[in-house]
Amino acid sequence: MTKHNLDFTGVMEGQIWAVWNAAASYLRPALGEGETLEQVLLDLMSQKAQLWIAATDTKLHAVCVTELVRRGGNLYCNVWLSGGDGVNNWVHFLETIEAWAKERGCIAMTIDRARPGWKRLLKAYKIKTVTLVKDI
Repeated sequence: MTKHNLDFTGVMEGQIWAVWNAAASYLRPALGEGETLEQVLLDLMSQKAQLWIAATDTKLHAVCVTELVRRGGNLYCNVWLSGGDGVNNWVHFLETIEAWAKERGCIAMTIDRARPGWKRLLKAYKIKTVTLVKDI
């Protein structure tokens, strides 16, 4: 599969249920401590978050959930959750989200819980903070 076989789109509120089961299977591993799929769905349905999908006619290949957040008076688009197969085939679709966010007045994109390997894929992004965690 090449990236040219995939369509990428934001999912409108009325269409979320049509892709939710497949999307949830990709989002479940990305959930943070205390987060639930039910809360993600509530945020999507209330338009507090946005759902994006990369798919062929027959299969969902990647899912991304974004949220617009205000920090220090500035608006940011945060990639809250993402998952999928064949990341090299869909990671370039972040450019679509970046353009959408800019149209809405965002000054930057953030990926609060990016895995270290994402830096190799997202060369235009820079590391600003690191979170260290030790279970005790």
